[in-house]
Amino acid sequence: MRLTISTICGLLTGTLAATNASAEQYDFEAGLSLDSTRFDGSQTISTAGGTIFNSGETDTDDWRLFGSWYFAGLSDDKGPRARAVLVDRASSLSFGYSRTEQTNSMILTSNDPAFPFPPVNSQFDTAGDSFVANLRYVDRDSGWFGTAGLLTSDTSLSGFVNESFDATGWRLGGGRYILDTTTLALDVSQVNSDGGDATAVALMLEHLGDLGASWQYGVDVGYSRVDADGGAELDTWRAAVALYPNRDFEFGVAVEDVSGLFGQDTTGVEVFASWFVKPNVSLSAKYRIDDSDYFGNVSIGGATRVSDADNHSFGISATVRFK
Repeated sequence: MRLTISTICGLLTGTLAATNASAEQYDFEAGLSLDSTRFDGSQTISTAGGTIFNSGETDTDDWRLFGSWYFAGLSDDKGPRARAVLVDRASSLSFGYSRTEQTNSMILTSNDPAFPFPPVNSQFDTAGDSFVANLRYVDRDSGWFGTAGLLTSDTSLSGFVNESFDATGWRLGGGRYILDTTTLALDVSQVNSDGGDATAVALMLEHLGDLGASWQYGVDVGYSRVDADGGAELDTWRAAVALYPNRDFEFGVAVEDVSGLFGQDTTGVEVFASWFVKPNVSLSAKYRIDDSDYFGNVSIGGATRVSDADNHSFGISATVRFK
């Protein structure tokens, strides 16, 4: 199933038309999001006898349904509505379902007699379903909090091969409010799949502060380290800054650096914005560009490698809070 932009817009319009609540104390939240991504990459390996060239394109649509139960209530009467969970120290039980559909194409050629394989021009599709559940409990008086999560997914591959892959995962973490609107958290997670296991450790800081007489700002900084089977390691740094001219509007920018996998260094830049069109209804959008660089020589007789990869993604979502 592939959702079009017009379908999503129709769903968002229906959400707005059906919602008229204006209370500022909520028990539940539900939302719908769509992300669309286009990846283009190419690589040329220069050897002593010629060149090896490969390129690929990937189109991905990812739509998600999500919801939260704030079992101790959620108040947004202070600070930006988008940061209500942080400001109110809310506890929640959240669930999510996502559907991912992907089309991949690949071209591979070689004119080096030492690597005499025929040209390859193939296309294949992948589709996957994922379910997640997350618990966040906060002791509002002390500021200590704990988190836990479960994940299950099923992905199928069709085209030149037909396969399916299953994965399950868990997450445990905790942290503390070191200031009234500043948290520091540490998470440990693991994913077990048919292709191997991976363990991640993540450290995150979230802060909300005042900027002048009426504006506020938010800062999110995080680092994660992934160790997977086969000795693969991945380091990710992310920093985001958001501005709030009033309680209903948010806009900002995020930068992410990912390094360590196959000698690849990827830098992503994302701009985002959200708007509470009603006190309990928000619309949001984001646009992201990722640029990948490769370094070092490949292990084919000291051959050199020149690579280029770009990733463009766009996402929209709608969220409703209610009692």
